[in-house]
Amino acid sequence: MSRIKFGVTINAAPDMLYRSDYEAIKKIAIECESLGYDSIWAMDHLMWGDLNEGSVFEAWTLLSALAVETKKIKLGPLVGCNSFRSPSLTAKIAATIDVISKGRLIFGYGAGWKEPEYRAYGYRFEDPVTRMKQLSEGITLIKKLWIEERTNFQGDFYHVKNAVCKPKPIQKPHPPIMIGGGGEKYTLRIAAEIGDIWDRWGASINEYKRKVRILHEHCDNLGRKIDDIELSWSGPFLIGKDETQLKKKISLYGRESGIFCTYNNCIGILQDYIDLGCKQFLFVISGFNDEKETFMDEIASSF
Repeated sequence: MSRIKFGVTINAAPDMLYRSDYEAIKKIAIECESLGYDSIWAMDHLMWGDLNEGSVFEAWTLLSALAVETKKIKLGPLVGCNSFRSPSLTAKIAATIDVISKGRLIFGYGAGWKEPEYRAYGYRFEDPVTRMKQLSEGITLIKKLWIEERTNFQGDFYHVKNAVCKPKPIQKPHPPIMIGGGGEKYTLRIAAEIGDIWDRWGASINEYKRKVRILHEHCDNLGRKIDDIELSWSGPFLIGKDETQLKKKISLYGRESGIFCTYNNCIGILQDYIDLGCKQFLFVISGFNDEKETFMDEIASSF
């Protein structure tokens, strides 16, 4: 079995510190790199809630800054929203960050889901089927811009004429594409068709098992091996020294779903996901920041 990878999501916390304090975010990113984490991730949201809660950095800009602050840890959006920027512009942004980071970008991408955010920023919130079609077409265009010297494309939603995307990404043929989401009819099919990585946010072990089975079915129907897709889990992660401390953390951070464990049972819980094929865990830093060094020493080293 290949080595299990661990990453952190740095701006998904209910605690505003990790969404609006760049120095705090930078410190976490540098610490995670020194501790041996594989990746750092930024949620792609334009706002979180009302005036008092809405502070959040733009994801791609934040990743560009962290690409300079770090040297070896991989980085990516979790996940980039196809609706917020034209795919042709996204291709250019991602290629730029891959160059700045010297080939460390993981291209997380999804269809978008948070309707109030769309409405607030003036984006059309299409029905789920339309958004999934836009996602599929958007990724097709992005890949062409990364690979082709000059791109002409006429789709149902997007088109370019004699477009040049240079400099190209350092990673060849392109940065790995991670599809985020759990929609069984469309999202998982897109992941099976064109994803290098598939990620599911906050899934329980039973939900994850079901999604992996359906992903497997899509792969079979498309003639692709599921082993060619790296399976990933992301979401809230709380770990305590014992059950009493864990319950206090769950109450403090208001978590309803995620992986919640003690140091005694954490390996077994993670192993259940690994047995289903999961190769990567991406933890929300809130509620986990103080444990990230101990976790690497006592848990991650077991894999």
